[in-house]
Amino acid sequence: MFEIILLIVVTGGMASFARAPGGKPWLWGTLTVVGYFLVPFLVTFFAAAFGADPKGVKENAQLWFCVSAVAWVAVLAFCARFLLGRGCTKPDGMWSCSNCKYLNQQYAVICEASRQPCASKALPLS
Repeated sequence: MFEIILLIVVTGGMASFARAPGGKPWLWGTLTVVGYFLVPFLVTFFAAAFGADPKGVKENAQLWFCVSAVAWVAVLAFCARFLLGRGCTKPDGMWSCSNCKYLNQQYAVICEASRQPCASKALPLS
């Protein structure tokens, strides 16, 4: 039960974490939940297919499940934080949206409230 509650909290956090740099929250939330259940089964399947002792895999199935599920969520969190939106210009620190005045975190390239991009640092030539 605790594991499911923790998965719900992590999925919500992952979706909001991916929204800030311009990701699609439904996609990252779906990847988190589906991967959490699918990746451990794939890991145990490929471990048995590549010569691991089936008895050992069966005895340690809970450990395989836990480690591979946590690793999957950690890899997704790393990708959402450091790789998502890396081609966009980043603000120097926390910034306020010029449209709605919402204070955004430094990793957000799109306003979390109004979905407007961060203002450019370049001054207009006028």
